[in-house]
Amino acid sequence: MKKPVLLAMVLTITIGWSAIGQITGWRQNWTSSFPDATGPLSWGPTQNVVWATAMPNWGNASPVMAGERIFVCAEPDLLLCVNKADGNIMWQRNVGLSELWSDEDRAVAAEKQALRVTLNKEYDRLDDEINETYEKRSKDPQNQEIREKYSALRAEQRKVLAQIAELTRWVPAKTDPTNGYTSATPVSDGKHAWVLMGTGIAACFDMDGNRLWIKFIDNPTHHEGQATSPVLSAGKLLLNINKLAAYDPLTGEKLWENNDCTRVWGTAYPFTLGDMPMIITAQGNVIRSSDGVTVLNKIGNLVYSSPLVRDNVVYLIETQSSAIRLEANQDGSISTNKLWETQLQKQRYYTSPLLLDGVLYTMHQKNLFYAIDAATGEIIKSEQLELGKGDAYTSVAQAGTRLYIANESGMMAVIQAGRDFKVLGIHKLDKFRTTPIFEKNRMYLRTYKYLYCFAEP
Repeated sequence: MKKPVLLAMVLTITIGWSAIGQITGWRQNWTSSFPDATGPLSWGPTQNVVWATAMPNWGNASPVMAGERIFVCAEPDLLLCVNKADGNIMWQRNVGLSELWSDEDRAVAAEKQALRVTLNKEYDRLDDEINETYEKRSKDPQNQEIREKYSALRAEQRKVLAQIAELTRWVPAKTDPTNGYTSATPVSDGKHAWVLMGTGIAACFDMDGNRLWIKFIDNPTHHEGQATSPVLSAGKLLLNINKLAAYDPLTGEKLWENNDCTRVWGTAYPFTLGDMPMIITAQGNVIRSSDGVTVLNKIGNLVYSSPLVRDNVVYLIETQSSAIRLEANQDGSISTNKLWETQLQKQRYYTSPLLLDGVLYTMHQKNLFYAIDAATGEIIKSEQLELGKGDAYTSVAQAGTRLYIANESGMMAVIQAGRDFKVLGIHKLDKFRTTPIFEKNRMYLRTYKYLYCFAEP
């Protein structure tokens, strides 16, 4: 069924990376596609290592290449700039709450931080009791006393969470240990780098590490934290914590706000409709980047992964996967036409998909790897990969005809792309949840302990 949405001046829809230029960020180019690269077939802690730079702490943000520099984050609030040629750390900057403190804030910081510890313990105690009561309610759903207790515990926990939120000036917002505060990947235009921390703080630096601005954007309210990466589109910095908003990249001034786009995990995908820069969010909202107007509202919905757009088609790939064509009408309206829906195995899909030669590739959290026909949604092939214990957070990446996909255990598979894909090898490092990037014969990978550069001779 087609749903027309009026949008004057739009006659054609094209993918917009060629127009956007040298912007790099999430998955380097929002697709993890490096067709001209030749990634390594094998590697290890001492195998095919060009350089390995020790990181000050772990971090989930993927590396971003900008000219001769690579930007990467480290817990809880560091942005690092690394020389691409030799791996030397050129500079690192703190993007923590203390950078925003007044003298009055510093005077009461210790007291507020101690209160936060107490509230955290109370939150965890309530969480345990809620889970126990939930189990009892599941076994005896008609028991009114248990139902009332469950509701009261949830209400009490919400109050504690509200008290915690009042302390975010002194203590970072609550986050899950897996997510941390550095799950959002930086974005760069080759002259500046922008970072958004899970504390709700954003900052802008030039290539030499001079800070142009730092600002508290919003308080992440989800108990597992925030992970959505910043996006540059139409000369604006787009940030999504509890709602989507645009900022002047060089001053941090807020330019517009869109209340249709609430908190999400996945990162928005930038593309162009005619000559108008747009983004589509993980919730399926198509937003005009210039003024924040919602052009299409919730044409689909992703819980964890990020959308992909190619040749006028939006791909939303999770358990309930779909492809939706955006069509420009002669009267200037835009229509949506759902091409297909496909049901994948019911699991969480933290992995964002990759599209290559008409095939979509993805993997769910327990390492079941899929090849899906992009034209029909048909599952061409699936294979359980032996990637160890843990969850798979890494998105599928392409270097030439090879695909790379990993589990947080530190094990990564190299796969020969194709409708009858073949696993070429599996290699292990220390743990990581990031997505690799490629250039020529090099692979850059951020693990818990190191930022690696691998290349075969």
